[in-house]
Amino acid sequence: MRTLSILKTVSAVAAVSAVAITATTGKASAISIDLFSSPTQVASSFTYNNVTPGNNLTATGSVNILGVTQARNVFRSSDGLGVTINNSPLESNKVDGFLLPETLTLAFTQAVNLTSVSFTGVGLLDSFTFLNGGTSVFTQNIPGQLLGNGTYTYNFNFNSPQTGTSFGFRASQLTSAFYVSSVNVAAVPEPITMAGMVLGSGFGVLLRRKYKKAAKFSNKLST
Repeated sequence: MRTLSILKTVSAVAAVSAVAITATTGKASAISIDLFSSPTQVASSFTYNNVTPGNNLTATGSVNILGVTQARNVFRSSDGLGVTINNSPLESNKVDGFLLPETLTLAFTQAVNLTSVSFTGVGLLDSFTFLNGGTSVFTQNIPGQLLGNGTYTYNFNFNSPQTGTSFGFRASQLTSAFYVSSVNVAAVPEPITMAGMVLGSGFGVLLRRKYKKAAKFSNKLST
């Protein structure tokens, strides 16, 4: 009977410990990161510091020419972020597909869960290709207005959070043109820490010792 009681105690403590450790890895709440700014700026990249604790975001632009990725400047305005070629009369300053499909990449220093993205300046025939870690995941139409003059914003919610450190938004066709104005992200819950593992293993060693002593005492009584 004594041995059975010890086993029940071990099971109960193990269950409580598991619940306590699991609670430390719960879901983090999503936060909105506004990417727009005024006055208008053009640079090779823009960095947003501490978007989540200790996590920075850097926005860069690029185009793909015959399988080779070439950097492009990032255009930042009150509408959001676009990709631009300086001094080009054909440039819209948005992420556009004219001549070459442009890509805006948002790179984080730590992994996040991307839950939604907002587009501004969306026209009727716009669509984007989403990339995670440089790999194309899907292409999606963006409902918009006829002129897409920067006043219309469309919020796209992912069916399930996209986990990673680098997310790309590419103009998927010739007529596509848009700004990326904000993203919603949540910090990725950390796995069980080493401290938690040590604590758990220490508990286990202590309980095993108590169990062995109780078992020896029970054997002596039975003999």
